[in-house]
Amino acid sequence: MTGPATPDDIPRYRVGEVAARLGLTLRTLKYYEELGLVTPGRSGSRYRLYSEADVARLERVRRMRALGLSLDTIRATFSQPQERDPEGRQVLTPEALQALETDLSGQLAVLTQRITAAERELRDARALRRDLERDLAYVRRRLSGAQVGELLRETEAGRGE
Repeated sequence: MTGPATPDDIPRYRVGEVAARLGLTLRTLKYYEELGLVTPGRSGSRYRLYSEADVARLERVRRMRALGLSLDTIRATFSQPQERDPEGRQVLTPEALQALETDLSGQLAVLTQRITAAERELRDARALRRDLERDLAYVRRRLSGAQVGELLRETEAGRGE
């Protein structure tokens, strides 16, 4: 038995609304439900209804997928064993917390590597852009009638500053 529903647990969004809000397809939402990543409520006529907590969970799944994490890894992250704490809340078991800590640490390491690689690529792209801007400026000056010797003297003068 669970405790009383909180405002975030009250189903309020239909599947189309959630799909549009998160940029996911209806089929993707159904697939995530089939995998057990989210369990939306149901209306009296059996329409899926998502709570704010469901939407937040789906957003996290979407971000994890966008960063290249597999659905198996994501499912393992969300399907750890639970137990009741002294106040009656469902919480992760100590073993589940340890497994989750290991999994999340691995995910964080992979993400950190991807960020480092992206930062390196961005630095390289900026350096290449500076080179291309310099080359384009040279070509434009030549096209406007500047002589090679004049451009070389300007370049040398710029290095001396």
